[in-house]
Amino acid sequence: MFNSVRHKIKGKYTETLTVLLIGLLLFGGLNLLMVLCAPEAWTSTRYGAWTAFHKGFHWSGFDQYTYIVTTHWRPIYVHLRHPILAYMVWPLTQLNKWLTGEMGVNCAIYILGVVWTCISMLAWFLMFRILRQIVRLGYKESLMLNLFFFSLAYVMLVTFVTDHMLLTMTVMLLTIYLSGRALQRCSHIATWKMLLLYFIGTGITTTNGVKLWLMDVAGRWKLSNTMQVVRHSLWYLVPTLVMAGFFYYYEKTAVVEEQQYQSRIEKRAQERDSVKFVRDKAAGQQRLEARIDKQLAENPLFEWTDMSIAVLPSLVHNIFGEGLQLHKDYFLGDANKGERPVIVKYHAWYNYAVEALIVLLLLLGIVAGIRERFLWVCMMPFLFDMLLHGVLRFALTDVYIMTAHWAFIIPIAMGYLMKHTKHNVAIYRCLVALVCLLTCFLVVWNLGLIVGHMV
Repeated sequence: MFNSVRHKIKGKYTETLTVLLIGLLLFGGLNLLMVLCAPEAWTSTRYGAWTAFHKGFHWSGFDQYTYIVTTHWRPIYVHLRHPILAYMVWPLTQLNKWLTGEMGVNCAIYILGVVWTCISMLAWFLMFRILRQIVRLGYKESLMLNLFFFSLAYVMLVTFVTDHMLLTMTVMLLTIYLSGRALQRCSHIATWKMLLLYFIGTGITTTNGVKLWLMDVAGRWKLSNTMQVVRHSLWYLVPTLVMAGFFYYYEKTAVVEEQQYQSRIEKRAQERDSVKFVRDKAAGQQRLEARIDKQLAENPLFEWTDMSIAVLPSLVHNIFGEGLQLHKDYFLGDANKGERPVIVKYHAWYNYAVEALIVLLLLLGIVAGIRERFLWVCMMPFLFDMLLHGVLRFALTDVYIMTAHWAFIIPIAMGYLMKHTKHNVAIYRCLVALVCLLTCFLVVWNLGLIVGHMV
């Protein structure tokens, strides 16, 4: 018995180390390539951070703000959507300030390369543990589905492009994992843990707060009666009020300072070339008015909605298209800057076949696991984002960059489909072979395009 327990512990230890080593090689390599993209411009102290990163950073619709804020702390994130994200980056700014003084170069890309590698490894390990411990798949199946998930185009990209999507994905995966462990005990996440996750997640992106609350409600439903769930939901007022306090302080201090800084820049630009300044300002005003005309409502909350974009083509070519498989045409172009059309089509039929198979496996997996409360917890971010993008048409211009916010439902649903078909050996083997082929295709297709672009 002692030997059996020892072998079991040794097996789990070896399994964990293997998974972490694969993650380190994959994400360490991608982040290293990212660091080597333009080190001369990005590490030089002769250029301003905005000049260096704004001109040299061309990764689809992703923002270069995290590099800029790490170089020199400025509250340039849209504070309505990212209430305390700038404060989360502040410690990295202080570290970079010290390293820059010691080494004479801007170390932002190196700091963020290490941080993003570590966070990506955490997300990688959480997804593996979800599949292995909560969905209860075998080691090989869990590893294969984990590789499948991180081979999806805009899941792979967020592991080394330093926008906020990786932070959101990691918070969601941590919540899913803790919810799954609690449900295995016929319980739910401790209130203080859920409120802390809510505070952090909402601080990164405002809409995360709704998703985390929905996940909490889905995990508690039937374990508690309706009134208990309602009373529990009132606890969310506490972190919301704290967040509101941060937001108010942010608006009255950092945002005011940033506005004054922007005014000084505009004044210098006007003094340098008044004709160009007036022309650029008029063009910017025209773009703003054109965007407002397309919004769902003339309100800052609906700033990124666009009612002129059709939903069905976006679903086919962007949400389940570009989000999962990169387009070769207009590769990593930004539609907001006119670098690509909003809708780009694939040339090859097999890209649409791969997309159709992934969507089919997702739907079959949801049907197979529909009775599992844990699957409902995982589905909440997915359903909310489909409402956000499909009905409100939020961020449809570059909706694919938010794939990491919801795509974890795909491997989890596939995991339930595998479990459901395990009693039928022939079907199970065909399913495993199909997922393996899809994973190989996505790795070759997406990784090949990304590495080719960076090298």
